[in-house]
Amino acid sequence: MLIEVLNLVYKYEDETVNALDGVSFNIDKGEWVSLIGHNGSGKSTLSKLLIGILSAKEGTIKIDGLALNEENIYEIRKKIGIVYQNPDNQFVATSIEDDIAFGLENLEVNPQEMEKKIDDALNLVGMIEYKYEMPSNLSGGEKQRAAIASILAMEPDILILDESTSMLDPKGREDFINVVKSLKEKGKTIIMITHNMDEALLSDRCIVLYNGKIIRDGKTLDVLLDYDCLAKSSLEMPTSLYLFHELKKNNYKNKEVLNLLWELASKK
Repeated sequence: MLIEVLNLVYKYEDETVNALDGVSFNIDKGEWVSLIGHNGSGKSTLSKLLIGILSAKEGTIKIDGLALNEENIYEIRKKIGIVYQNPDNQFVATSIEDDIAFGLENLEVNPQEMEKKIDDALNLVGMIEYKYEMPSNLSGGEKQRAAIASILAMEPDILILDESTSMLDPKGREDFINVVKSLKEKGKTIIMITHNMDEALLSDRCIVLYNGKIIRDGKTLDVLLDYDCLAKSSLEMPTSLYLFHELKKNNYKNKEVLNLLWELASKK
C-alpha cells in the first residue's frame, strides 16, 4: 500500500467534536481516489494530516511504508504534493520559473539539474511558453496548471488536489482535468477533494466522509449510485447517473437507452 491510514482522530482546539473520528483506509500506488462529502465533513482536515501540516491526536499514517512523524516528515514531503483551491496562495516568486525553482531549492536540488526539472514540469502541463511570466498575468486555469508544475518538478509520487477546480471556468476546468488524466496515466497517485460529482466520476474510487467518519468507500460507480448515501451527504448524482437511476427505479424497459446512459456515466 502506498498510503495507509489507521484510526485517525483529530479535533481542533476550539471545537467540541472531532473533525475526524476513527478514519481508516488504504490507497494503492497509481489509484485516483475522490474524497467527497458536505462542507465540514473532514476532507480538507484529512489532506492537511496527510502532508503533515496538522498532527493527528490519535491513529497513524504511513506513506510508502514510512510512518508520518517528525523523524520522517522531510522524506515524506518529497513523496507528496498538494494543490489548493486558490493557486494565488501557492505562488511566492515573481515569475513561474522562479516559483518552481523555490520549491526545488528547498529540496536542495543541484542547481545544474533545476533547469531541466523546471522545463520538464512545465512541458508536462503545457505551460512552457509561460516560463518567464508573472503569475498575476495568468488566467485561473493557467495558474492552476502552473501550481501543478511547481509540485510536479519536485517529483512527488502522490498529488492531492483540494477543490482545485472550484474557481475555474469550464475551459480552465477541462484543461486542468486533462492534465490530471495524463498524470494518472504516468502512474501518479491522485487524491481529489471535490464537490463536483462529474469530476468524482472520473476517479477509480470514492471515499465519502460524513461528520468526520467514512460512511462509504468503494468503486466510483457503486458509490455514486448509492442515492441514500449521497442524499445524506448533501451530494447529487452526476446527471447521467441520475437519469440511469431514475429510469431503472421506474422500471424503464428500453435497454438501449439504459445502456447508453451507463456507457456515458462509465466513460473516463
